[in-house]
Amino acid sequence: MGRSIAYIRYRLGGQLFILPALVIMMVFIVFPVIWGIIISFTDMSLVGPRAMKLHFIGITNYIKLLTDPDFYNSIRVSFLFTVFSALIGQAILGLILAILLRRKDVRGGGIVALSVFIAWVIPEVVAGYAWGAYASKEGLFNVLLLPFGFEPINWLFRRPLETVIIANIWRGTAFSMILFSAALEGIPKFIYEAAEIDGASGWQKFRYVTLPLISYAILIDFILITIWTFSVFTMVFVMTGGGPAGATELWTIFAYRRGLMPPYEISYATAGVNIMFIIVLVLIIIYLRLISKFKV
Repeated sequence: MGRSIAYIRYRLGGQLFILPALVIMMVFIVFPVIWGIIISFTDMSLVGPRAMKLHFIGITNYIKLLTDPDFYNSIRVSFLFTVFSALIGQAILGLILAILLRRKDVRGGGIVALSVFIAWVIPEVVAGYAWGAYASKEGLFNVLLLPFGFEPINWLFRRPLETVIIANIWRGTAFSMILFSAALEGIPKFIYEAAEIDGASGWQKFRYVTLPLISYAILIDFILITIWTFSVFTMVFVMTGGGPAGATELWTIFAYRRGLMPPYEISYATAGVNIMFIIVLVLIIIYLRLISKFKV
């Protein structure tokens, strides 16, 4: 009997330790999500009579979204931005840098790693203003291109989406590089030595040894950079404000303009956020299925 009471006290004591974390999660994560779902079915606004007394309007906001060309444009821009700046740019470049930095015959690796890491820790506002100045008509980028015969242009006006994609690659590659470097360090060297004895080429070692052994790191990287890139707002907003003509209006900027700028349709913006949450969740599920098939 005494042992049973002691066991119960032990279990309750362990649960009490995690209770503060559970309370914080409920207050700052679960409740806001539930509240966001609820108000997406109302006509809530930040100002005016609907800010004081909202009404239930069903799926009207979602129907309106499905007929809003600006919402579809924000989805298209967000997908292009994520695919090219995160999945292609940051992940591939981060893997290449991690592999190169692991090689002993590569000099200056520490300087390269430090440079990439500095870009990652720079605040988004600072990075946005820096790239805005760098890509302007009088900026350093045009100065570097002048010897090659290129005419100076305002890259944020002529090539806005491509410019913000490059800026996001520059800023976010460090995470992929660090993650893949840690994963590569965990691969025993004798596996590569055995592959060399079997006559495997460099590509074969990469394809049949490196990639399968870091598949979970790739999964984690894809999931995290997809979530982070789909959530990018500050840097792009500082650089372009979503323009010109919606060319860089990510879904985050779309939601900001609809909810926190006139006419302050916070319920409409929240409905758009909920749809994008479902899209990101579907992408994560696809990653999980693909990585299970890819693993050998």
